[in-house]
Amino acid sequence: MQLPGSAAELEQRIRQQKAEQEAERLLEELKKEVQVQITDIGTLRKELHITIPAKIIAEHLDYNYSELMHDVVIPGFRKGRAPRKLVEKRFGSEVRESLTTSLVGQSFFAATENHNLEVLGDPLFRIETEQGAKLVEFDEALQHLKLPASGDFGYVCEVEVKPTFELPELKGIPVRTPQITITDQMIDEELLRQRKLRGRFEPLADGGAQRDDLLVADVTLYVDDQPVKSEENVQIGVRPSAIDGIRLPQLADALAGVCTGQTRSVTCTIPDDYERTDLRGKPARLEFRVHEIKRLIPLSMEEFLKRGGFASEAEARDFYRAAMESERDELIERARKEQICDYLLNNTPLELPEKLSTRQIERAALRRMLDLRLRGIPDSDILAQADALRASAKEEVTRSLKLSFILEKVAEKLEVEVTDEEVNTEIARIARRYNRRFDRVRDELQRDGLLDQLAEQIRHDKCVERLLADAEPITTDAEPQKAARRGRSKA
Repeated sequence: MQLPGSAAELEQRIRQQKAEQEAERLLEELKKEVQVQITDIGTLRKELHITIPAKIIAEHLDYNYSELMHDVVIPGFRKGRAPRKLVEKRFGSEVRESLTTSLVGQSFFAATENHNLEVLGDPLFRIETEQGAKLVEFDEALQHLKLPASGDFGYVCEVEVKPTFELPELKGIPVRTPQITITDQMIDEELLRQRKLRGRFEPLADGGAQRDDLLVADVTLYVDDQPVKSEENVQIGVRPSAIDGIRLPQLADALAGVCTGQTRSVTCTIPDDYERTDLRGKPARLEFRVHEIKRLIPLSMEEFLKRGGFASEAEARDFYRAAMESERDELIERARKEQICDYLLNNTPLELPEKLSTRQIERAALRRMLDLRLRGIPDSDILAQADALRASAKEEVTRSLKLSFILEKVAEKLEVEVTDEEVNTEIARIARRYNRRFDRVRDELQRDGLLDQLAEQIRHDKCVERLLADAEPITTDAEPQKAARRGRSKA
C-alpha cells in the first residue's frame, strides 16, 4: 500500500538520519582503528598507505545486511523474512560496493584528522592497470578498489597538504595611493585588446606555424621509444606550455615553421608526480602530427570602427581614453591592493621547496586565467599566459601559490565567507565584458574548472579589501605609477 505523502517523507527522513548516524559511527571507529603509514614524496606532497582492519569491515557488512533485510522484498518471502544467505546472494555486490565507498571516504577523513593533515584539494588513488600503477580520482578508483573476501582492506593515495606558517601583523599595512596617467601606449593596447575580442582564429592555408598559432594535432608520448599514451586532434598553442602535466618550455621552438601534414617531436622528462608511477623521472619524447594550423586574426581597424560607429580612429581613441579615465579609480584601487599582496608575501615566513607539482602549477594557471577573464582579456591572450605559467615561470607560480596559501589563512582568521549571490554577480560581470549570456559563461567556467576558483578569488579579494580598510596611508610621488601599470599589464 502506498504511504501518504507525509508518512513517506517521514520514513525518508528517518532513513536519512540513520544513514548519517551510521556514517558518523563508522568515522569514529575508524579514527580509533585505522592504520596509516605516511611518506613525504615531494613539495607539500605525501603518500598515505591506509589499512582498515577486517573486524570493522565484518561488523559494518553485518549492519548493512541487517538493515537491508528489514526492507527487502524477495518473491516467496514476506517483507523482512528472507534468509540472509539469499539476501547476500542477490544484493551482495551492491552492499559491498556501497560499503567500499563509505570505508574509503571515511577512512581517508579519519587518517588526515588523526595526523593533523590539512589537505589541499582531493586525493589521488593508486590503482593497478595493465600498463602499471596509475593515480586516479576517487570515482574512478572505486571501480578498481574491492573489499577482500576476508582480512584487512588497504589502499594507497597521494595528497597535497597546506604549509604551516605564521601570519604577519595585518593592521596598519603601509599603502601608497598612486597617481595614474592614461598614456598613448595604454590606448594602443586597449584598441588591440578590443579588436582581438572581436577577432577569430582562421585556418592557415599556406605556410608554417608562428608563435601563438593554434595547432590541431595527434599527440603521442614515447618512453624508451615505445608509445605509452596518445590522443587525437588535440589543440596546442605554439608557445611554451605543458601537455598532460609535462613541462615543455622549448615547445615554441620545436613547432615553429611546422606545416600541415608534418610531424615534429620534442624531448622531455616525465614529472615525478605523473599519473603513471612507473614512468616518473624517465626521459621521454612527445610527437606531434599536425592536421591543421589556425591563426588569430584581430578584427581589422576599418571593420572595428564601422561596427563601433566611429567616424575615425581618432574618435575611437578619444572614446577609449575617456572610458579608461573613468576607470582610473579602479586602476588606483588595483595598485593599492597589489601593495597589500606584496606586503603579505614579503612579511610571511613561507618558503616552498624547489620543485612544484603539476597540480600546484595548474592551480596557479587557473587563478591566472580567472583573473584575466575578470578583466575582459581576449581568450587567446588568456591561453597564452596560462601556458607560459605552466611551462617555465617558476618564480611567478611560486608567488601565486604562496599568496593563495597566505590569503586562505587570512580568510580563516578574519572569518571571511562567500555567498552564491556574490559568485553570480561576478559571473554577470564577466558576461557583460565579453557580451555573452550569463548561463553560457557559468557553464564555461564550470567546464574549465574555474567556478570553484571564482569563489576562492572572491574570498581572497574580500580579505584584501578588509586589510586595505585597516591600512596605513603613506604619500609618495614616483613608484605608484609603476605599480598601477603592473596591475594593468595583468589585465
